[in-house]
Amino acid sequence: MVEENLYRIVEVSLKRGTDRRDVGIMTVRQALELPDVPSLEYTHPDLNSRAGGRFLTRDQLEAYACS
Repeated sequence: MVEENLYRIVEVSLKRGTDRRDVGIMTVRQALELPDVPSLEYTHPDLNSRAGGRFLTRDQLEAYACS
């Protein structure tokens, strides 16, 4: 994993159907330490993606941390 990417900030949300509940704002490292729950979504660390409605899956966030 790229150390610099682990300290970027993401917003974590829990999605249930059309409802989305904010979990919190944390570093990529902290987000990846959360339990592997399929309904968790993460904003992109380099983009203001919440405004655009684009969220990452856990696998995509792990790939980002390794790039």
